Amino acid sequence: MARKEKTEQITVKLPKSQYDSLKKYAASKHLSMADVVRAFIQKGMSVEAYTSEIDFITGIIRQEIGIAINGLSNRLAGLASKDLIMSAAAYYSTIAILTDLIDTNRYTTFREIEKKARRLAVEYTKMKLTDAEKLFLSGDDFEHNLERLRGGDADVGADL
Repeated sequence: MARKEKTEQITVKLPKSQYDSLKKYAASKHLSMADVVRAFIQKGMSVEAYTSEIDFITGIIRQEIGIAINGLSNRLAGLASKDLIMSAAAYYSTIAILTDLIDTNRYTTFREIEKKARRLAVEYTKMKLTDAEKLFLSGDDFEHNLERLRGGDADVGADL
């Protein structure tokens, strides 16, 4: 024969309406009021335990998602940076070619234009966003960089 767990008795006072509802519920389930109260207490305690477990699991899931997102965002930032360099190089190369199309004495090869354009592109990617916007909005700064591409500025690098 299975041994019953030792029990303790408590007294609980309920409002009349709650007492009546409990009595009616117990009768509809063919249970004693004590059995119904014990079942409700057990259910309430289970929900409380479940809630704390959910909070713990939610924390772990958030942490794992954060790690995954950080890795992906770093990868995307790297790809965007590479794309930005290539875009800026293409932009400067295109402008230089268009502006120098009729002046063949300024460059000996397309490679020379492309090297200078890449250097300008890398400088561009190192700029703060506000400085980059100023560069493209300012006609003087833009002309200065075109002059650097044309070979009029020695600060692009002696190895070109």
